[in-house]
Amino acid sequence: MIQLYPAATLTSNSSGTLNATPAGLLKPAVNQPKPSPARNPSIRSMSSNPSSEIAGDELAGIINDDDSIISNLRASHAALSNIVRSSIAAARELDAADGRLSCRQEFFAGITDAIAPLQSHALATKALNVRINQAVSPAISFLQAFSRAKRLERRLLVLSSGDGGGEGGSADHTMTYVDCVRRLSAAAAEVTAECEPAVQRLQDAVEFLGRTKATDKLRLRRLRDAAAALRAVCEEEVEQMRYEGPLDEALLRLQDEYEEILRRLRHPDVGESAGSGEGEWESDGMDRLGQGMDGPDWPALGSPEQIEVLRRIFEALTSNDCLDICIDIFVKVRYRQVAKALMRLNPDYLKTYEPEDIDRIEWESLESSISLWIRHLRVAVHSVLAAEKHLSRAVLSSAMDGAVWPECFAQISDRIMAVFLRFGEGVALSSPEPQKLFRLLEMFSAASRLRPVLSLLFDDAAPDIAARFRELQKMLVNAASRAFATLENLPDASPPPSDASVPGVVRYVINYLKCVADGKYASAMVHVLRTESLWKAGFLSRPDPDEALLGESLARALDALLAIVELKRGRYKDRVASQLFAMNSYWYMYMRTRGSELARLVGEEEMREKYKAAAEAAAFAYQKEAWGPILRMVQTDVGTEKGEAARAVARGKVEVFAREVEEILRRHRTAGYKVPDRDLREQIKKAVKEMVVPAYERFLHSCSAAMQGRPVLTPEALKELIGRLFEGSGGSGGGIAGRGEVGVGAAAEELVPSPGGGRLRRERRRVEGLRAGEGSTEKTYSP
Repeated sequence: MIQLYPAATLTSNSSGTLNATPAGLLKPAVNQPKPSPARNPSIRSMSSNPSSEIAGDELAGIINDDDSIISNLRASHAALSNIVRSSIAAARELDAADGRLSCRQEFFAGITDAIAPLQSHALATKALNVRINQAVSPAISFLQAFSRAKRLERRLLVLSSGDGGGEGGSADHTMTYVDCVRRLSAAAAEVTAECEPAVQRLQDAVEFLGRTKATDKLRLRRLRDAAAALRAVCEEEVEQMRYEGPLDEALLRLQDEYEEILRRLRHPDVGESAGSGEGEWESDGMDRLGQGMDGPDWPALGSPEQIEVLRRIFEALTSNDCLDICIDIFVKVRYRQVAKALMRLNPDYLKTYEPEDIDRIEWESLESSISLWIRHLRVAVHSVLAAEKHLSRAVLSSAMDGAVWPECFAQISDRIMAVFLRFGEGVALSSPEPQKLFRLLEMFSAASRLRPVLSLLFDDAAPDIAARFRELQKMLVNAASRAFATLENLPDASPPPSDASVPGVVRYVINYLKCVADGKYASAMVHVLRTESLWKAGFLSRPDPDEALLGESLARALDALLAIVELKRGRYKDRVASQLFAMNSYWYMYMRTRGSELARLVGEEEMREKYKAAAEAAAFAYQKEAWGPILRMVQTDVGTEKGEAARAVARGKVEVFAREVEEILRRHRTAGYKVPDRDLREQIKKAVKEMVVPAYERFLHSCSAAMQGRPVLTPEALKELIGRLFEGSGGSGGGIAGRGEVGVGAAAEELVPSPGGGRLRRERRRVEGLRAGEGSTEKTYSP
């Protein structure tokens, strides 16, 4: 183990350990004997052994290692001795310095007592300096801000007097002007904010110095004068800067510029889109507007530069407490521009909106007004108001976190939409009339197509308009339902047509119902009926299918028309006219609806069974009423007379038959009976021929001997006369007396011999009685 001893040396003893010696060098032990070969058995054995050379080499290596360790130890000993000597010298120097420092400490203690007042004065001076700096710094900042504001005022005056400024200036110059106003406003706000604190701080410093007497009276008076001057500047210059200086004039100038730019933003010619007709209704507008106001197809006003100028001006004005003025200008100017754009459509019809006034309008004028209302409302919503919403958001969205622009847009739109909505409400509340149904359905369809765009425009910005529009839709549903219901109680006090033709009410109702069932109005009518059904049965109920709803309503209207026909049929005093009227009316109802959408909805088979069968029955009744009596006359025998008397009776019956045929034809011509349908007319004439002519031929054949050498009405002539039925031709050429081969007229009595005169008169009376009675025949009619 190695031990270090100061001021001593390390020596090695006989046992191989190191001992401390006073000497400074490492020396070997002097009394240690050297080993000899004779005394060391191992050495001897190595020298005598054959491997003694190898063992000797190992021993020499061990001895060499010991020598190197000893050399290293000696070097370490020398280094440690030097360190110890240096430490001793340093300790002695420290002892000397301690004595000197003790003398100086006593000297410094006296100096500290002497300079203590100076330190207190220095601290007080430093605190006073901080207090003065705190008082003067706000004043310096205020004066710097005031200087910047004055420079901006001079800059603003230069811009105001420049050629590029004013109402006709360029957008770049206006932007520069607005930016200068904004900077001046910020500077004025900074001056206003720093004015009062600066004066107050300076006043506090003056009071502090006066109270503590930290400075002389001259300086104190100068500080007091400075505070008074600063207060005067705040009271005069700052107020003038805010309310009476160039800033105020610039704000007025910006208001004028703001109003002028808004006035220059005009809508394009809306008359072209309004006059394009129904083609525009192929789209509900959501393809253009559904992408939102940021989409490329949303209508916009003005260029991006104009919108940016308006937005900058608005922000500059609102930052100077002019928000109310900006809102008033925007709403006033944009409402006038919207009104001017729509006035180009000449909407004078919108002045009449009360239901009573609408009832007094002529139908053609009202119909035209409703068509214009539909087109104009679409233009107002799709183009004009959509562009106004885009403009409102683009210009006014920065105010009050976006709460201002919806209100402004609502104020503009409310007055415009109110004009359109009150007209629609007036039409819906007017008296229900059948002819209004189609216009009401068109209004309802237009409102349904406009509903998505209206929701997009007004649900967020003007919910009151959206709610009122939904109420208008409900009113239109109710009005359309009431108008259609009038068909079931259609008043018709007009007399039946004297010519037994189809009455106007039948033509009107049938064409009316066909239009309702047509695709153009069917969907809207179904919507109306379904909504009405849900209102009555409750929204939790299950309504009938659409076609069933429409079919039932159409069937009820047809039943009501059937009742009208029967009512008019009963008003005829002439039974022939009554049957012709029923035949014409029912045949018209069947033929006009056959194969149509109306017949499909009501039922083709039901239409055939009800109206075709009624027409056939009326045709059969007409034949019986008009031609049955003369048919009965030719079907009877000539009686019991023989010879000349029998021939006279036969000739008399032929002449009476001819005269009665002429009388029937004359009555048809006089009454003007008509069968408007050409096919029906030909069929009824064919049926009459088949009913009368064969019986007349058989009668002539039975009387051929009596009629030899006498002119008679031939079957061919009878067919031709019957063929002239319902053609409305008058004059003598159309009667039997006008035909050469007949030759019977007022003097027919002269051809009848006196013996048979009584029989002829009795036959004529019998014929008249048969005409007045029911008659009987088995002839049927099938169109």
